[in-house]
Amino acid sequence: MDKVLISEVYNFAMNDYDTYKVLVSTYLDNLKKKRLNGTYDKVKSYKLLEYYYTNYVRPNMKKPRKYGFDPKLNPKERAAVSKMFATYLWDEYIKKVKPKPKKK
Repeated sequence: MDKVLISEVYNFAMNDYDTYKVLVSTYLDNLKKKRLNGTYDKVKSYKLLEYYYTNYVRPNMKKPRKYGFDPKLNPKERAAVSKMFATYLWDEYIKKVKPKPKKK
């Protein structure tokens, strides 16, 4: 597992405006709704954020004007970087959201 490549992908996603905007607007909103409804599952959020890497981060890193490098991660590395995204979102935003009380 290439830890330098994983941190490079994570740092790119956090510092690039377009990819970070997608993370906070699309994926964070989805996870907040799940937390409000009481259906938030941390393990499932890893898979969701793996899709974030595949659909947004990797294509943006490939663009010559952005980074110009294709960070093809293997499955273990994708899981590690998605766990980093999930941990960041949990610590910064999601844990502050209180689930709605369940109706009887």
